This record gives sequence, structure tokens and C-alpha cells, in this order.
Amino acid sequence: MNIRKPIDYTSLFRELDVLILQKFPQMRLYQGIGKLVSDRREKGAAVAAAEYLQRTYPNTPGFSPRSVRRMRDFYRTYQSNSALMKEALRLGWSQNIVILENCPTDAMRAQYPAGPEHTVGQNPNCWRKLPGAKMVAILSTRTFVRAILRAKTTVRRKPMKKILFICHGNICRSPMAEFVMKDLVEKAGLSHQFEIASAATSQEELGNPVYPPARKKLAEHGISCKGKTARQLTNGDYDAYDLLIYMDEENRRGIYQICGGDYADKVRRLLDFTAHPRDVADPWYTGDFDATWRDVEEGCRALLEQMRKP
Repeated sequence: MNIRKPIDYTSLFRELDVLILQKFPQMRLYQGIGKLVSDRREKGAAVAAAEYLQRTYPNTPGFSPRSVRRMRDFYRTYQSNSALMKEALRLGWSQNIVILENCPTDAMRAQYPAGPEHTVGQNPNCWRKLPGAKMVAILSTRTFVRAILRAKTTVRRKPMKKILFICHGNICRSPMAEFVMKDLVEKAGLSHQFEIASAATSQEELGNPVYPPARKKLAEHGISCKGKTARQLTNGDYDAYDLLIYMDEENRRGIYQICGGDYADKVRRLLDFTAHPRDVADPWYTGDFDATWRDVEEGCRALLEQMRKP
């Protein structure tokens, strides 16, 4: 059993507050947090910092323990190479995460500093020269991120596509989406290719079954959700699923708070897969489960169509 030792982190928390008040750009802020955590010798410093930041700044996403550990690793990776650190600070956090995870050696990261011209080569873990395109211009877009992800998917393709639908309480919209999607893939003969589930961003309905009107609406279409109870999204779900599909903007903020952002471009709004992007109607406020059904069915059909494309 892990027992947390009583350690006084008062000075660390004070320094974090000073850093936050500077209102630095994201990468400069993350560099600063990484330095403060890295300067502490305690193994639990990153977790302590994350918990303090989440508690003190609840409306600011990106402070999960996993994210703060990555900030620490980011600082440690570049602290002895100011030129490379300067270039890294010009990129986005998502791009830096991909570089850290796929370029494990100093030689790969520092092979071509700011001056030379580069782009992503056939090996997604490094760069090669290509006249006419600067490294920063290429890496500051999602091109590099997606090239890495495509290559990793090709090499280690998962046997199933894993989808997690998410709403506030996991008793209305997200379970409706879960079971509609399961029904669609079953009718298409694709059940063996998908793993589908749903979760909540809040703890308000944990353990509760699907809301009766939602359960009734599913039953009207011959779909059973028997045995489904609400559960909360976890930080580990981000790595476990290929897509995290949310219903509205509030859900997205909740996902970012729990998962520390979206560094692998997995978080999507359901109706953004359709020709009419919008939030899924929330029956908790409207009482109109017919409208919610239409939104969910439209979104799930569009999502399945998208995922079946080669």
C-alpha cells in the first residue's frame, strides 16, 4: 500500500502561484511548471503540484498528474540545450509531446537545430533535409503529429476501434449514443471491429442506471441498455480509447480537465461528423427525447460512415 509521506510543499505552491499570475503563453508556463517540479527532489512533487493546481485553478485545464509529469520531462529534456529549448517553445504542446515520445535520444532531437531546413521523412521518428521547408514551419502544424500517429497505427494497429461517448452524467445522451452505435455496428456486421462504451465528466450520477425516458426511447427502437450504469471518465481512458466523443462544449471542458488536454487529437464532438455541426440536444433541460434521439442517431450514423472509410 502506498502511503504519502508528509512533505511540506508550501514553497512549491507559492512559486506555482507566482508563475500562474505572470500569465505566460502556454509553452512558457509549462516550461516554468516543469522547472519548479524538476527542482524538487521528492518523487511525489509532480502529483502534489497537479493536485494543488487543479484545486486552486479549477477552470484551467491541463493540470492532471500525467500532464505535470510531462512538463517536468519537457524541462529536463531541453534544460541543457538552450537553442533546442528555444525552438521547442515555438511549437505547440501537442507537437512537443509527440516529439518527446517518439524522439528518445538527444541526437534525434538535436540533429538539426533551428537553422537547417527539414520535414518529416519516411521514418516518422526523425527528420530529413528537404530544401524549401523549415523545420519549425512544418512542426508547428498538425502534419507532424498526424504523421506520427498514422505510422504508429500502421505498425501497431489495434484489432478493434475503441470509442467512448461522453456527457455530463452518463445517464442520457452518452448511453443513448453508446447503444445506438452498438446497434448500428451490429446490424452492419462489424461488432467484432468495435469496442464502444460511455462515461460521465461528473460524479453526480455514478452507479445510476440510464434515465427512464432515455431507456424508453431506446426501447422504442428495439435497443436495450439493460445493465448500464453511470461511470466517470478517468485519465487512463484517454490512452485506452481511440476516440472520445462528447455531446457539447461543457463536456469538452470536463474531458480536458480530467485528461489534461487532447495531445493526440482524439476528442471530437459527435455532431461534428455530420453536415450540420452542433451540440447534441440535452433532454435534461428540454425534456425532448425525440430531438435528442434524432441528434444521436444522425451523429452515430455519420461517425460510423466516417470510420468505415479506407
